[in-house]
Order: sequence, then structure tokens, then C-alpha cells
Amino acid sequence: MIVLDTHVWWWAISEPAQLSRKARQLITKMPPEQRAIASISIWEFAMMVTRGHIELTISPDEWLDYAINKTGLTLLELNSKIALESCNLPGNFHKDPADRIIVATARVSRSQLITKDQKIIEYPHVTTVW
Repeated sequence: MIVLDTHVWWWAISEPAQLSRKARQLITKMPPEQRAIASISIWEFAMMVTRGHIELTISPDEWLDYAINKTGLTLLELNSKIALESCNLPGNFHKDPADRIIVATARVSRSQLITKDQKIIEYPHVTTVW
């Protein structure tokens, strides 16, 4: 399984040219049910829309329905293991709660995390792809 960071999820659906070749190839070769996002990514998406960082030609509800339900993407819900892991990540990781939950989700699900976020890429306790 692979976990898509929030920006990667957005790009994979709406701006695929933003993805690295390696990320695009990995996303394409994985069966849809083996592609996942952390549930916190829905909140991050909503915040990006609210703050005007992304513009939609359809409603956020319609985009989410397509981006999760129609693509076959797996939604990894926040659970007690992920919550605890996000608070106890090994080593030194920054304080952003959404990033901590996304990294913890990848670690608990034993998945590669596709991200362009350099802080996450440099964190040695999660396997990343970019």
C-alpha cells in the first residue's frame, strides 16, 4: 500500500503534471485499493479550498466524492494506534499535527508515503517516495 500526502493526492487527481515521474509511475502501477490517504487529508483539502489555495470547478463535496469514492482510493481513518503513534514518533520530527498524523498513518499501515515535503523526506523513520 502507498499513502499519498495531501498535496500528492490533489495533484494526482487535478494536476498530475506536478508529480515527479517516480511518484506518477508508482501511483499508476498500484491498484486503486492499494492507494490511500490519511483521513486528516480531507481536512487539509477543505482548508486549502477555504483559504483559496486551490480552486475547484465543482463543489468540494463533488470533488471529494470523486477523489475518494470514484477512484477506489482507501481512506485510512484516524484510530487510537495512529493517534498514539503521531504523538510518539521516534527521533526528531516537527510539530505540524497534520504531518504527524500522515506520517503516523504511513508507519502504522507499513506503507510508503509519497510526498514532496522535504521535512518528511528527511525524516528517517518513514519510507518516502518522490
